[in-house]
Amino acid sequence: MCIYKDPAYSVDERTQDLLSQMTLEEKIAQMHAQWLMLDPEGAHQEREMEFTGDAERADIKTRLQHGLGQITRPLGTHSVDAKTGVEALNALQKYLVEETRLGIPAISHEECLVGLMAKGGTLFPSSLNYGHTWNPALIEQVGEAIGQEIRQVGAHQGLSPVLDVSRDVRWGRTEEVLGEDPYHVGVLATRYVQGLQGKNRDVLATLKHYVGHSFSEGARNHAPVHLGFKELNDTFMLPFEMAVKLGNAGSVMPAYHDIDNEPCHASYYLLTTVLRERWGFDGLIVADYGGIDLLASHHAIAADRAESIALALNAGLDIELPDDLCAQSIRDAVERGLLTERKIDEIVGRILSVKFQLGLFEQPYTDPAKIRLQQEGTKAVAYQVALESVVMTENQGILPLAPETSVAVIGPTADDQLALLGGYSFPVHLILSSLEEKSKVAKTIREAIEERFQTTSYAKGCDILTERSAGAPVFPGDVDLALSQTQESPVSMDRSQISQAVAEAKQAQVAVVCVGDLAGLFQTGTVGEGSDAATLDLPGVQQALVEAVINTGTPTVVLVTGGRPYNLNGWEAKAAAVLYCWAPGQEGADAIGNILCGAASPSGRLTLSIPKNVGAVPYYYNHKLKSGGTPIPYHFGSKYNFGYGLTYTSFRYDNLRLHTPEVDIHGDVRVSVDVTNTGDRRGCEVVQLYVRDKLASQVRPIRELKGFERVELDPGETASVLFTLPVDMLNFTNNQHERIVEPGEFDLMFGHSSSEIVLVATVSVTGNTRVLPQDWRMLSCAQVERIG
Repeated sequence: MCIYKDPAYSVDERTQDLLSQMTLEEKIAQMHAQWLMLDPEGAHQEREMEFTGDAERADIKTRLQHGLGQITRPLGTHSVDAKTGVEALNALQKYLVEETRLGIPAISHEECLVGLMAKGGTLFPSSLNYGHTWNPALIEQVGEAIGQEIRQVGAHQGLSPVLDVSRDVRWGRTEEVLGEDPYHVGVLATRYVQGLQGKNRDVLATLKHYVGHSFSEGARNHAPVHLGFKELNDTFMLPFEMAVKLGNAGSVMPAYHDIDNEPCHASYYLLTTVLRERWGFDGLIVADYGGIDLLASHHAIAADRAESIALALNAGLDIELPDDLCAQSIRDAVERGLLTERKIDEIVGRILSVKFQLGLFEQPYTDPAKIRLQQEGTKAVAYQVALESVVMTENQGILPLAPETSVAVIGPTADDQLALLGGYSFPVHLILSSLEEKSKVAKTIREAIEERFQTTSYAKGCDILTERSAGAPVFPGDVDLALSQTQESPVSMDRSQISQAVAEAKQAQVAVVCVGDLAGLFQTGTVGEGSDAATLDLPGVQQALVEAVINTGTPTVVLVTGGRPYNLNGWEAKAAAVLYCWAPGQEGADAIGNILCGAASPSGRLTLSIPKNVGAVPYYYNHKLKSGGTPIPYHFGSKYNFGYGLTYTSFRYDNLRLHTPEVDIHGDVRVSVDVTNTGDRRGCEVVQLYVRDKLASQVRPIRELKGFERVELDPGETASVLFTLPVDMLNFTNNQHERIVEPGEFDLMFGHSSSEIVLVATVSVTGNTRVLPQDWRMLSCAQVERIG
């Protein structure tokens, strides 16, 4: 037996043995994927590729004869049941193992941001929902549950989570983010990674989109990012650093854009100097779909695909996804002196090492008989995320509703199951084909309300889109530059259905108006990748619908679902209640229904501030003092800031105790506060600790989140919450691109939200300015003691 086939040898010994036997063509084959329509009988078919352009492609057998690095989304590419999809994947692996010279299995990757993105996978809430729970332990359970489903279909890599820190909510991919605070994003993303990968890292989580993708020009998809490294590091890179160092993330995906004129896919500094050398990342760097080709076709820093692939690989990239569009030119790049075989050996060595670590050589096949999607435990986790992520921004005492309340259910999202789903859920990503439009994937809000209240009526009120086209693009990638600039928006402006909604509202005791988004890629929806916005008004005529119903005088509850926080132009104050539910997934309607009827209480807190006006964007709570300009314009700011959210009870903060008024620069800050439930219902308070650096050598934000903890309390109950905050976490980036901590005074602030600070203490950090080591302490911790 060859050394590389014998698991008794070390990973390094097996890797070196296999690498020594490989031809250049066999090495190149490991450095890319193929995107095929797999067949259980081995009759695999071409998939129409949006990326290939004028590229000539060999037949499938020729492309596979030397092996294959990865297979792109075998179940997520088309509508195939899991059993058949796994049998087809096994057929491909059987060919690679038994009919190629060296028998190297391929890594299968799938999208899994909101659950396994394949037919039959559990449809989890969106990343926005994950963030709004403020519950790291629950998000680790999400990762575990999704990891179980992707393992069952033979995938060893999941293309999630998204660590982009929100800055401008017009961006279509806002639905994919966790929030606008880098520490909060880093904590939740790290726990998701730990859950998805498991202790053995037998599935690779993929951190994306590295880095700064969410702060593009005008919040437009792929647009340039204008950031210096200090702000890039402090805000956008921190979550990636946390997930690499604390979560041992197995893969990273660079973003499409350029930063200060350098595309991320070609940045040696970001991909090698920072990621591998400074952070110690030991996994695979995979291209975003089509990202390497864009170095030539869009960024124009390469003359052709050979130059593009050489630039990316020399910068630190390992694998081209989703196919071999540019990898076909690797031999050409070598012959032209653009790329060395030594660099290829380095890259392929990493790829093979990961395959050995994953156990692919010992277990290349997946047992289709063991597939168990949509397990009750998995659905229970999805429900809990939906429940804990609902944010109530207004309640004039109307909620919860009694079961005998007559309810008019109104709005374009009330009876549309797709309105509960994000863009990376399978039904939306594929846009249900004409053969599947009647497929039932989720209970609607209307159905959930009808189950809980004795008397209901319904009126749609308006449409969001004039049509939802079947067969929307299934790839995350680029928009065609040749598209006409005179396209017409599919958003409906028809008001003819509003009168019927008004009539139904007048007959009811309470109106529940359901408005928001329909997710879809590249302008097939109102939010999602490539579906950026020019305004923060509700799409179409939904604002007019809300106003018309409120004007009837019937108490009106506004339910907003979707992928960004819309403002209601002052009508929030006229509504009886307002709930933001984001894209709560297949279990979301039941979660919303239970909150409306009082079977559960809202406990979500905003992780995105809701700007007063689109003129305020980019807006985020942790801005600089001068962000509002001089004088501060009337439209700047937010009524509902990061951390805000109402419950069915109330809480009081008392007895702030600074246990370490003075602390050494190598030490820990210890501060505690008492929280009391002053209402008559059990409820959840999210205790939030913010810090302000009072004097620094660089301009610092007005406040930054450094700790948080969900605390469930019975009426009248009090808990003491003690935070231990490493002084390391008071760092920022200096002119030498180092993380440093400076001595001085720091305000420690507790509050109901970032703008509702109720208690403040000041700690003094002593010592000399300190450059942080690679393993600096990145997490605060909280201890909860119930005292009465």
